[in-house]
Order: sequence, then C-alpha cells, then structure tokens
Amino acid sequence: MVKKQHKVLSLILCLILAVSAVCAGTVGAFAASGDTVYCKLNNGWNKVYAYMWGDSIGDNHAWPGVEMTKVEGDVYSYNITDEYDKIIFNNGQGNGSNQTGNLNYEGNGKIYDLSAGKWSTYVEVPTSATTSTTPTPTTATQAPTSGGDGVTVYLKNEAGWSTPSCYMWNSGNDRNKAWPGEAMTSIGDDVYMYTASKSYKNCIFNSGSDQNKTGDLTTMDGQIYNNKTNTWSVYDLSDLQVKSFKADPATGVYVDTAVTLSAEAQNKNGAEVSYKFSVTNANGGTSVVSDFSSVNSVVWTPQTAGAYTITFDFKDTEGNENSRTATVKVDDDSALVKPVIKSVFPADKNLIKVNTTATVSVKAGGGKTGTNLLFYKYIVTDPNGVKNTPYYTLNSTYSFTPRMLGEYTVNVYVQGSDNSTVNKTYKYTATNSDVTVPTTPVPTTTAPVPTTTVPVPTTTAPVPTTTVPVPTTTAPPFVLGDVDGDGILTIKDATYIQKYLAEYAEFSSISLKVGDVDGDGRISIKDATSIQSILAN
Repeated sequence: MVKKQHKVLSLILCLILAVSAVCAGTVGAFAASGDTVYCKLNNGWNKVYAYMWGDSIGDNHAWPGVEMTKVEGDVYSYNITDEYDKIIFNNGQGNGSNQTGNLNYEGNGKIYDLSAGKWSTYVEVPTSATTSTTPTPTTATQAPTSGGDGVTVYLKNEAGWSTPSCYMWNSGNDRNKAWPGEAMTSIGDDVYMYTASKSYKNCIFNSGSDQNKTGDLTTMDGQIYNNKTNTWSVYDLSDLQVKSFKADPATGVYVDTAVTLSAEAQNKNGAEVSYKFSVTNANGGTSVVSDFSSVNSVVWTPQTAGAYTITFDFKDTEGNENSRTATVKVDDDSALVKPVIKSVFPADKNLIKVNTTATVSVKAGGGKTGTNLLFYKYIVTDPNGVKNTPYYTLNSTYSFTPRMLGEYTVNVYVQGSDNSTVNKTYKYTATNSDVTVPTTPVPTTTAPVPTTTVPVPTTTAPVPTTTVPVPTTTAPPFVLGDVDGDGILTIKDATYIQKYLAEYAEFSSISLKVGDVDGDGRISIKDATSIQSILAN
C-alpha cells in the first residue's frame, strides 16, 4: 500500500513539474539594473513611454511611465532601474487608448516593433554595460597612430558633471573599456576630450556612474556633444564659428511640406555674419533658396519627392567663410493613408491683432482611404485658458477673433475617413499693433525648386592618377602644419595638435617644427586655429 502511495505521489509531482515547465515558457525575463529596452516608434505616435513593473517591487514610475530617449531614426531606448518583468509601451496620453497590451520583458537589448507587434534583437545595443567584467583593452589609452584609425569626441559639460567619462562600443564585447568607460580629459572652457584607440560606432557620455548619462549615441568623430542641450555640433575653432544649423522638420517630410532652414554663426570679434541657403537635388541641380543676407531662417517647400542636400553657407565682414550640409528625404504622400500636416499659415509664433479676425490656413495630405476626405478640427485656447467648442469640418481654414492681449494656442487636428488622426500645436501672440505680414518667412509657390539644369560632374572631370607628383629630394622636406606627416594639410592636422596638447599624441622633431604654424616658437591651440583658418581660405 505504501509503495502504491509513493507511486501516486511521484506521478502527481511529475505532473506538477511538467505543468510548471509549460507555464514557465510563457514568462518573460527579469530585468537587471542597467539593462536597456528599445522600441521602434513606427505606428504614428509622436512620443513613446515605457511603463514597467514587477509583482513584488511595484512600477518604475506612475502611469504612463518614463518617456523613452531617441537613439536614432525611429528607435527609442529606456535604461531599466530594477528587476521588472512586465512592460507597456504607450504614447503618454494617460487615457489608455494608445498603448500596447501587458507585455513580457524579453531581456536586455530587445526591441519591440509597435507596428508589427513583436520583439526582436536590436543589433546595435552594447552588452550589459554595468555588469561587465571584460578586461580593459591594453591599447585603450594609447595615442592614436598617424593613420587616423581612432576617433576623437568632445563634450561640452554645461550640465556640470564632476568626472565626465566616455563609454564606446561596436557590438558584443568590442568596446573601449568596461562601464563607465574612460575618463575624459579637460581642455578648458568646460570642454572635455576623449580619443579612442580605434573607430567605435556608438558611445555614451556619463558622469562616471549611472547617475548622469546620455542615451545611446552614434559617435561623431571630431564633433562636440552638449550634455545640457543633448545635441551634437562641429567642434569649430575658426574665427567664424558655426553654432547651429538645421532643417525643421528633418524627417517625415512630404511634397509641399514647409521646411524651415535655420542657422546661427558667430565671429569671435563680433563682425557681422551673413547667411546663404541652397538646396541640391539627387541629380545635382542646385537652387538658392536665399542668397547671402542677415536673414538666418527661411522656408523651403519641396515640390518633388527625393533626397536633397541642404547647404548652409556663412561669411562675415572680416572675410571669413564657413559651411555645413544636411540631408532631407522628401516622400510622396499621394497614396498615404495616415493624414499629415504639411504647413500652417500663419506660422508658429507669429503675431495676430486684437479685435481683428485671424485666419488659420492648413495644408494637409494623406488620408487616401475610404472616402479620401480629410476632416479638420481647431481648438483655440485664449490667454485665460478658455477654449472654444470644436467640431470636425471639411474646411482647411478657421477664423477667430482675439479679444485680449496675450498668447493664443491653436491645436490643429486632421482626421482621415478611417479615423486616423494627426495634430500639431501652434502659438500666436495677440497685440495692439498692426499686423500686415507674418514675422517669420512663409512658404510660397514661387520658392525656387532644384532642377537638373545645373551641370552634373561627368567622367571628363579630372581624376587623380599615378601621374600626381611625388615628393623628391628636391622638394621641401615638410609642409607647414602637416603634423601627422601624410604630406598634405587637412583638418586632421588641427585635431592632431589638440590631441598632442591633451597628451594623447606624440610629436616627432619634424612635427614640432612644422606644427609651429604661427611662428611663436611653441605648439599651442593657436596653431590648430591657424590651420583651420588656412583651410577655410
């Protein structure tokens, strides 16, 4: 009898274990502090939040959770702080209408595709940074070779971190050092520099711990990252320094979308700066949107889909010049189902007049489904917070009369026949002054459009061959400023001087001689600036 009971109990235990094994297959992983989860924002939301929780530890934050950080493109990340095993992605509206279901956390480096509704491995993610014990590469702190294989990045420490560090990686265990990476070197004026021994695609700036850190960044060799504004810019030491340049919007641009091109530059002596904006299409045709003037913001409205290169040119009254480029991809919305708002007139932050009718005009696209109609709704909020009673209409214009001074907010909604909706917010200031034209440029149909009439390089253009002169014993033994010894003067030579001053590079006797560009008998930052000035001219 006892033996039979033992057999029955054994069978029961086996069944329990079998059921447990099946159930365990449906349970996700537990997060570890320092893990990173990713989300592909491709479903039309304008932002994404991560709400995480565990049965025994509660949630990561009150609903809707923590807003995720943009990595690149439509990829966003969230650095996990505890051992959570459940997650909900949502758009932060807090009404539960735009969110995923309860998802199992799938482990470090996984990415959830909002459109496809499934997990996969995000190939760009580093291994768990805070738990790694991989030995530091022996070459991590060595000076880069003159071949230029290493990358150099800069950090503008406006956030006031005490010990800025830089963590770099490619994939797997290919990284500069275990978390938090290498300490950066101060080169003055709250600027820190770090040179790696090789090229790394990704980096994270941090304060030496998890307390203060950026998201996962794409490494920008020779550029500087501001840890307060969270933006990259060229580390410019020239007399005419470029502070910013951008196309807004830079993504999600469709034909007839109003794109604002803006830039800012500064002469170190206060000389007046002029700006020029040009657009080049994929065929090489170039049009000038705005020639050199004091105007540093213009509107460009592309009429044809394709890839465009935006050129920002700068010059000052001292004769200095500089330039930057950016790329904008323009798509065709003729078959787009989801509505898009291309432009609104008057533009954001313009003036309107008290007791005078103000008319908001919307240019939208998409909505190619069902009836192919677009519906519009306008919510106007006055300076006291009082709103109108809005209804959807087929009218792409809306008029209202401001009765008081101050800021008016207009929320513009555009909806397709399938109820898919997009909205944008615009602010206008009501004044007593006469308002005749918008205070910022507004796109018109007369704006220049790139064409193919501009000559395109052909095979007849000069091509370097083996006939390029080779230095001989009769040529000068060196080129002034050529500290990396490659025979030509480039921006790499200015960067190499900066590395030498930060003790990340060594100079030969010849380098010491040719590096004294300004002829004051010593190597200083002035020599790097002199090289940049030579190249600019």
